Amino acid sequence: MSTEVKTYRQDDLPEILSPTVDIIFKIVFGDERNKDILANFLSAVLEFEITPSDITILDPHLARDNIDDKLGILDLKLRLGSGKYVNVEMQVGKLKDIHKRVEYYISNMLVRQLGEGNKFQNLLPVVGVVIIAEGTMLPETERFHCEFGMLEKTEHFELHDLKTIHTLELPKLPEDADGKLEDWLKFIKAKKKEEYMVAAQNNDTIKRALEVLEEVSADQKLRDQYFYRNLARMDEEARLDYARVEGMAKVFALIEQGLTPEEAKKKLGLK
Repeated sequence: MSTEVKTYRQDDLPEILSPTVDIIFKIVFGDERNKDILANFLSAVLEFEITPSDITILDPHLARDNIDDKLGILDLKLRLGSGKYVNVEMQVGKLKDIHKRVEYYISNMLVRQLGEGNKFQNLLPVVGVVIIAEGTMLPETERFHCEFGMLEKTEHFELHDLKTIHTLELPKLPEDADGKLEDWLKFIKAKKKEEYMVAAQNNDTIKRALEVLEEVSADQKLRDQYFYRNLARMDEEARLDYARVEGMAKVFALIEQGLTPEEAKKKLGLK
């Protein structure tokens, strides 16, 4: 009995390219010309009004003719008029060590402020916004939006406001969810044109984001980059899955030789 293997082809690309892919997300939300889109989205996440003039995009490697996968820049850094720094990350695929990586990014943005000659009393708050497109970062909750800060464990008072992390888990968003943030997340997770249109019907800025997305999706060069980005991610996930299976096979072989599971994993350098 033969098994048919489905091949990922460029013909399989959707009519509208998904903003969950980082190169598309950064054009829609991170282009200097689209600050109104970014401001409206961040206002929904952070729950205070942000205008395009409030936003300064930092290190914006976003020119459409200069998108280079080798840069490895997967996040969007910006500074608000209040001085607060914001780091927005789109995460697709494996979530291993994401908690530590997010903490590292936020802490690094604090440390860099001191490198600019600032004193501790002049440190400005840093906010991390993590969008999870697949899987879950927080299996402990069914809430799609969580906010973390530095709180005392018993009485829950704040130690400081220098670090805040917002998690937005798209798979947990209820289909009947309603609200400004909910509409933005429906837009980001949409797969079909009809779903984008439904998400945009109550928000003129989301309608403009859809126009930008349609323009981007018609660009053949970006479609090619989108295809190869997805292909590389799928190859990497397949490689990791294969390595995991091979690793477990070696563990079982050592167990059969008399080692405990913990001893076998330690011998192989596995966690």
